[in-house]
Amino acid sequence: MGKAERKGTKRTKGTEGTNEIGPALLTTERERADNSGPWGWVSEMNISSRCEYACRAVVELASREHASSPLTSMYIAEQRGIPEKYLVHILLQLKRAGIVKSIRGSQGGYLMGRSPDEITLLDIVRAIDGAVLDPLPVNDSRGRDLKGAWKEVAKGIENVLERVTVRELVTRSQSSMYYI
Repeated sequence: MGKAERKGTKRTKGTEGTNEIGPALLTTERERADNSGPWGWVSEMNISSRCEYACRAVVELASREHASSPLTSMYIAEQRGIPEKYLVHILLQLKRAGIVKSIRGSQGGYLMGRSPDEITLLDIVRAIDGAVLDPLPVNDSRGRDLKGAWKEVAKGIENVLERVTVRELVTRSQSSMYYI
């Protein structure tokens, strides 16, 4: 895919044709052809790198939710290609939102704070970036005729993000793995 064709989407090195996170990457030929993501939305929305990294970290934790010991930030960073110093700050935000919990000590690390069935992409986006399109792109008197439209767009984005659970992301990524 050309740069102009994919402007605004996030790509992770080495993930062409996979979809571990959700809207940032496309999965099937049909989805590439009509430019919609696996849940039917157009995947040209810009997502901050912090939010992308938060989603990766949560998916990593959720995929190992039954592990007997917590995952270290170093392990999560290595598995998901996230700068560790950056990840520590992201995990603190996720902890404040109750999405993850931390265990202190030499055997410490991070675990899911709630079931992956209860956590949506909207929960992660709000924990990291705050409300969608808030503040509005331009919020002055000259743009008041657009204000209602931007609020509708924000609500539509929130509705889509709220429908995608972390469990769905984990299930989807596990079903696309190949075993030899």
